[in-house]
Amino acid sequence: MINPNDSIRYTNVVSKKYRFHYKNIDAIIKEFLAEVVQKNINIKGPLFYSINNVPMDEMVNAEFFMPIVQDHIIQNNDLYLHSYYAVEEMISICIYNQIEKTTEIAYHMLLDYMNQHQLNQVTPFYHVISGDETLQYVFIKVGVSKIE
Repeated sequence: MINPNDSIRYTNVVSKKYRFHYKNIDAIIKEFLAEVVQKNINIKGPLFYSINNVPMDEMVNAEFFMPIVQDHIIQNNDLYLHSYYAVEEMISICIYNQIEKTTEIAYHMLLDYMNQHQLNQVTPFYHVISGDETLQYVFIKVGVSKIE
């Protein structure tokens, strides 16, 4: 089911950009979290990321984000602090079963919804990871605007 009124709103968010083969996403997530923890940053969560290209060559350009407790960090060239990160006017869908397989279906459902409701895609797709060890689920969100 598509949620037509969603957003992303967090304060104190660290982010880092990566380019990787799509099959390595789990390793990249672990690498990003390890770097955040190594810098003694207190995680608030949830982890989310944006897919910033269509990975036709199986290579993904993504940015990973983590809300944190601190309002400042020692920044380097790769890790960036956003005092506030917000994306408004989003549509979303939640997936929880066979996430890798259902992600493609969720993308199609969101794109079909945009076509049916005369909406333009104005942001990359975001994946907000939630849940715990017993039940993991992902909200896939995308910013939209009305076609005029």
